[in-house]
Amino acid sequence: MKTRRTTLWFTLFFLLALLAAGGTGGYFFLKRVIRGVPSVAFLKTFIPVTTSVLYDRNGRVIGSFYREKREYLPLHKMPPLILHSVLSVEDAKFYQHGALAYGSIIRAAISDALAGYLREGASTITQQLARNIFLNHKKNLVRKLREAILSYRIEQVLTKDEILELYLNQIYFGEGAYGVQAAAREYFGKDVRELTLPETALIAGLIRSPIEFSPYLHPQASKRRQLIVLKRMESVGFINHDELKKAYAQNLVFRRRTRASNPNAYFLEYVRQRLEKIMTPDQLYGGGLRIFTTLDSRVQEIALHALRKGLRTIDRRKGFRGPVRKLSIPDLRKEIHQSRPLEPADRNAGVLGRRVEGVVTRVLAEGVWFDWEGVPGFIPLDRMLWAKKILDGPNFDRDVKVLDPFSPAMILHPGDVVMVHLTGFHRIGRRFGWEASLDQVPLIQGCVVAINPQTGGVLAMVGGYSFRRSKFNRAYQAIRQPGSSFKMIDYGAALEHGYAPGTILEDEPLVFYDSVHKRIWRPKDYERNFLGPVPMRTALADSINLATIRMVRSIGIGPVINLARRLGLTTPLNHDLSLALGSSGVRPLELTGAYSVIANQGVWNPPHSLTRVLNYQKTTVYEHVPSPQNVYDTAYSYLLTSMLQSVIKDGTGKDALVLPKLLAGKTGTTNDFRDAWFIGFSPNLALGVYVGMDDHRSMGRGEFGAKAALPIWIDIMRQALPIFPDTPFSIPDNVVDVRIDPKTGLRIPMNNPDFVVEIFKKGQLPPLEVSQQKVPDTDFYNIPGAH
Repeated sequence: MKTRRTTLWFTLFFLLALLAAGGTGGYFFLKRVIRGVPSVAFLKTFIPVTTSVLYDRNGRVIGSFYREKREYLPLHKMPPLILHSVLSVEDAKFYQHGALAYGSIIRAAISDALAGYLREGASTITQQLARNIFLNHKKNLVRKLREAILSYRIEQVLTKDEILELYLNQIYFGEGAYGVQAAAREYFGKDVRELTLPETALIAGLIRSPIEFSPYLHPQASKRRQLIVLKRMESVGFINHDELKKAYAQNLVFRRRTRASNPNAYFLEYVRQRLEKIMTPDQLYGGGLRIFTTLDSRVQEIALHALRKGLRTIDRRKGFRGPVRKLSIPDLRKEIHQSRPLEPADRNAGVLGRRVEGVVTRVLAEGVWFDWEGVPGFIPLDRMLWAKKILDGPNFDRDVKVLDPFSPAMILHPGDVVMVHLTGFHRIGRRFGWEASLDQVPLIQGCVVAINPQTGGVLAMVGGYSFRRSKFNRAYQAIRQPGSSFKMIDYGAALEHGYAPGTILEDEPLVFYDSVHKRIWRPKDYERNFLGPVPMRTALADSINLATIRMVRSIGIGPVINLARRLGLTTPLNHDLSLALGSSGVRPLELTGAYSVIANQGVWNPPHSLTRVLNYQKTTVYEHVPSPQNVYDTAYSYLLTSMLQSVIKDGTGKDALVLPKLLAGKTGTTNDFRDAWFIGFSPNLALGVYVGMDDHRSMGRGEFGAKAALPIWIDIMRQALPIFPDTPFSIPDNVVDVRIDPKTGLRIPMNNPDFVVEIFKKGQLPPLEVSQQKVPDTDFYNIPGAH
């Protein structure tokens, strides 16, 4: 009896101890769980990390910056279709239950117990929101308990509508899209309010597993999931059975996925680097900013296509460099075996215009067959004739050979991978393949900068042929010799020192001796002939080097550098006469900005890319403050503009006479044809084009600014000018017409029939009589009498 009582007491003690230990352990476990639960009070004012959107000057979206691609949309702006789709499949009784759905929890617990692991969820929308904002997706007891506690706290802080709004903006839908608005744009290229029933059902189905049900990666699984969503919508009464059948039967058209770079990519990167200096990364990449820029996307698109077209034209002049690479025989056989023509209904015109890599499958006398993405294509002989000139080395002059007669088999063989330009569809029996021309990616690079002279705003910036291939922005990162395009500054400085468009300059031989480096410099004109006395206008129009050097030597290097600085050039400039011919490197953005000052009658507006930045509350966090500065005389600006018009009317830029109005501009070419420029302007648009090799190699003989850069400039101006008002150049009141002797540059009497009319600034008219005193043509570095 005593033994039985002892055992009973022992058992009771053990149970009490076990209960106490369990209670203590449970207390500390629960304390640890609760300690890991963060506060939810901030949710009342919480805005998820949101995409910052950039706009051009006309309000058109041109790009975005983000860590998570998300556009925040208030609940009242979301259409019922998306709300019904998501609620049906994720939490149909969201508005009826509390933070947890106990029936679903019990059902999931039984399922998990039978399976032996956590396989089924029972999460409400509130729980999913708690998990997405605060926790991870690991399936364990601690996370589940914290999720439940957070859910209760969230429902105490937020209303059901506020919870649903946060959820629909926070949840991930795949393809980098967070929130229903970003998902609508990513998958269908639409605003969420434009989605149809089958489209909303597909998007709602992605929440469970964006990868498993991706319409791009797993289209069949995506379709099955869409049906589940539609059936749930029918079961809760949001749609009827006929609507379900029609929605499921509808073929969806998804936004075409492309690897093509944003056409504004160089400009966007330029803007991003400037924004990083004035705001934090959290603001820039997640603050939902609205960033308004100076870009005109119309001019930008024109500039991009014109530069690419121009660089391809130059590249074809250099010759065909051969295939990109070559496939092995087994890979070629596999490619041919899988190739199938398109059915008539499968022709997608949206593909045309692309430049892609195709595999050569057959080479015939009349052309070449190739394959791209399992579809055959044909390049007719006449679309590859440019490749009869081949380049088999780095030198564009010496390493060239012309194949005459020419046949495709001389340059291509089956298995070669070549760049092709898809231009149309080629009939193959009752089906179709691609029709294309032979292409290649240019070696020669370039850039385009367009500036609004009246504001300094950058209207377009293309930093190279392809941002995806090279992120180096030649528009503002490259420093290249401007050649004769720098002469605008030479002649501008001369006007400030008593010269005028009719002033006579001397085009005669010059030789200079550098006593420091023991070198002789004999500057020459390209034509290598000497014209003797020439008017200043003609010297600039025909880009006469020797006359320019004599003029700059007369006024001094200092005034030229001084004007260059006032016009916005910041790069180091040589303090010698070679500067007159553009020997010092400049940035294309800055040199184009210098020309824009002349277009704006001597007023400099610092080039800029941003106008205003708003945060998600529509409060201004940055605004550009204009700071115009009068840096050059208005009358001289007009005189210089008139001389630059003569470059186009009578000089090296005369090809631009095809444009509907006479503009102003200047060509530029450096030694050995390493750099080619054309920069010019109308009253509303200053445009600079630069072309050259990144490694400073020669582009080959004959690639002048007028041949390499000017055609691109003309192409852009022809399309861009109609965008702007047809404003004439303004003539200042203090500019007058004067009759002068073209041989002396001096005024002549009204009765003298041998005259030309030239423009002068009032108070600086030339004298009536010719001075007989000749200024000696010598200085410290000039060798008198040298030829």
